Amino acid sequence: MKLCYIANASSIHTQRWIRPFVERGDKVYLLSYTPVERLWSELEELVDLTRLSTIPKVRFAQWGWWVSHYVRRIKPDILHAHQIVGAGWLGIMTKYHPFIVSCWGSDILIEPHKSVLRRLLVNLVLRQCDRLTVPSHLMYRTARALGVDDTRLCLIPWGIETDIFRPTPADRIETRNRLEIDINAKVVFCPRAILGIYNIDIVIESIKTVALKVPKVCLILLRFNVNPHYLARIEQMISEHELEKSVIWLPPQENSADMARLYRMADIVISIPSSEGYGFTVYEAMASGCPTITSDLPVFQGELIDGIHTMKVPARDVAQIGCALIDLLGNKVLREEIRRNALNVCREKSIKIRTERTVNLYKELVPCDLYKFKNGHACLAEKQPT
Repeated sequence: MKLCYIANASSIHTQRWIRPFVERGDKVYLLSYTPVERLWSELEELVDLTRLSTIPKVRFAQWGWWVSHYVRRIKPDILHAHQIVGAGWLGIMTKYHPFIVSCWGSDILIEPHKSVLRRLLVNLVLRQCDRLTVPSHLMYRTARALGVDDTRLCLIPWGIETDIFRPTPADRIETRNRLEIDINAKVVFCPRAILGIYNIDIVIESIKTVALKVPKVCLILLRFNVNPHYLARIEQMISEHELEKSVIWLPPQENSADMARLYRMADIVISIPSSEGYGFTVYEAMASGCPTITSDLPVFQGELIDGIHTMKVPARDVAQIGCALIDLLGNKVLREEIRRNALNVCREKSIKIRTERTVNLYKELVPCDLYKFKNGHACLAEKQPT
């Protein structure tokens, strides 16, 4: 199958979505509306649209014109945009079909409420796409409220790499030694980007409280997708609270295996965003065998129970978050119970299941006469010239 994606090429979510199709042998083209940080040789072609133009306000119009000509030249079987904002805009400019859009979270949960113009742009993309995929029941309900009917909506959870994010091997001490972290330290890992929506400032305030009662507490942060002004604020808070020795900054991790090692090394993973479309970070941590503290957001309702699978807290309540950290760090029995229950939730969350659902969606939209049988299996036939 020939697939053309419009997405942020540097995002791990994009890479995880596309990789299974590359491995299947599909011809995959990727158009990135953000700077490409790393080449991907297995793709048929990777295009960095930011190299074409970076002029504010007009760059999307220029990119849209270029993308429109590009997709008509390569004639993909599916044009698939990841995120309504940016990728979705470019997709509707092409007027190419079949056209699929995948929501990621804030693009449907927050974007429509920013302004009348933003809501109009979101609605325009939602009207023009042939299918809209969403990763959670919360986003499904949100899309319906915005006017997308059930016939065009597909619930396809992101899925996690359960063969990588798992509680084994037992490399906790090895990882701590590598990072020069005391094996007896209480490690809290916050793997979210340095952006305001992820409330890293609240994590810092909470750790200040925890450090007064829990000896050798250590907070690990990742320096990626950084908002420079927010980062400066976080660094100032660390200095003012005299937490320099309690906070360790790590660079973006090279791959999923490295992230899994960090999850297994930590005593607690904390993820307290103000908005969440799926909860990728939480499920990866859970699958790796690490207890979690999460925001009490609607996305987890009906699946994660407070005190059973995770500990839920209001996203910006320093007092409650601090108490939750202290309680969980000080209660090994509770940590093990939450860990065990969370692993059970993650058993059915795999990328394999997500890929199978996506393949079925693609086949639904590709004309049946494009398929032929080879060795008893359905495969895509070559398109005839038109």
